[in-house]
Amino acid sequence: MKRLHSWSVLLLATFLVVRFASSVATQGKDAAKKGVEVIPGPDVSWSLAAAGDAIMNRRLMPFDNDTDPRFREMVKVIKGADAGFLNLEQSLFRQSEFKGWAEVENGGNYEVGPPEVALDLKAMGFTMVNRANNHTTDYGVEGLRVTDKWLDEVGIVHAGTGMNLGQASRPGYLDTAKGRIALVGFATTFTNMSRAGAARNDMPGRPGLNPLRVNRRYEVDAATFAALKAAAPNRSESSGERAENAPLRMFGATIHEGPETRVVETLNKEDEDRILREIKNAAQMADFVIVTSHSHEPGNDSRVPPAWMKEFTHKCIDAGAVAYIIHGPHQLRGVEIYKGRPIFYSLGNFVFHNETIDPMPADYYEGFNLSDNALSADVYDARFKNGTTGFPSAPWWYQTILAVPSFRGTQLTEIKMYPVDLQWKAPRSQRGSPRLAAGQTQKDIIERMTKMSSDLGTTLASENGVLMWRPGSRASQ
Repeated sequence: MKRLHSWSVLLLATFLVVRFASSVATQGKDAAKKGVEVIPGPDVSWSLAAAGDAIMNRRLMPFDNDTDPRFREMVKVIKGADAGFLNLEQSLFRQSEFKGWAEVENGGNYEVGPPEVALDLKAMGFTMVNRANNHTTDYGVEGLRVTDKWLDEVGIVHAGTGMNLGQASRPGYLDTAKGRIALVGFATTFTNMSRAGAARNDMPGRPGLNPLRVNRRYEVDAATFAALKAAAPNRSESSGERAENAPLRMFGATIHEGPETRVVETLNKEDEDRILREIKNAAQMADFVIVTSHSHEPGNDSRVPPAWMKEFTHKCIDAGAVAYIIHGPHQLRGVEIYKGRPIFYSLGNFVFHNETIDPMPADYYEGFNLSDNALSADVYDARFKNGTTGFPSAPWWYQTILAVPSFRGTQLTEIKMYPVDLQWKAPRSQRGSPRLAAGQTQKDIIERMTKMSSDLGTTLASENGVLMWRPGSRASQ
């Protein structure tokens, strides 16, 4: 812990320098508006810069210079809002100092970056992050704890994790000049071991993330059910008279006879009720409530949210949220306006350094039949077959938006959506870093986002390379 403390002092000192510079700039803005008093509270005008997933293990702020104008302008957009948000989908620590280990269960990869990631995110203008996702415990409870500590050190508010279920469910609160913002974070996509557990009088709780479990019931039509039953007559979960209609246990799943072949998804009632209670409470404790979930469902390849997700997002808005932000699918989905409040069904990737994590755990190499002499570059070549499959093989994983909704109190007044390019064609050492999009990439993002949002009942307009929504555009309700 002595090393952690020394690095904490260094990072904190650096942060104070950044904050002082920011304070001077803010004073200059205030001086320009001398005589205009802004009273924090529910009727003030304010804005949020919202981004999607951040998997980050390389520094970004060195790009903030005059020779990289598209990065610099992007940072100006983020810092120009009253709050900045993204999903931090990784751990933060230095391998040489870390006291934990990589767990046998991970979210698909072992996502980690150095503590300086927190400094760069803060310097870029991000003041709130979600911590509940399928990579929360790639490095166990120790990885969770150390990451949350680094965020605390630099003053980034976080939500979605805790030392027990009660703590993981609580909002993070950000106090701004415009009012108090609550962030309620959770995940519907997560590893089993990462789910936080409740404490009892006679037993401590389990550290982890705030879960919203999705129950899945597998049904097949009558003909398919009969064929499966005939093929595996001893797979029935019951016997005797009830065996005729009893479900089958096959391929690790329970299969029921139903009207058609489908997967019926419903939300866990206890999780749903707990999250809605937290939103209602946060609406009484803060001026504005942001709700966010890490939700890959129905899968990364889908650009259409499932029906249960739309229903639940509406319940969260009804409970007091001013916005609902989803991340997880690693690509964009559309935006819906519900009762004058935005629902972003996926903001895609914002920083996607998932090919430069180095080193990696031994069993990850084993999964690709690599020898003990293999190194991280060999892992990524094997996983993505030298860029011909998976994420590096398609541009849409590297194209996103930076959304800036503006509000008057709790009512949406405008959304600006800036197309962002993560440099799909760049070499591995640079791929995944964001900049404002230009040229054909900008046009492709605008076209795709416009179409997906239209399918959700939302009309967007392109103005000088920025997607816009204003009142009067067609909305769902």
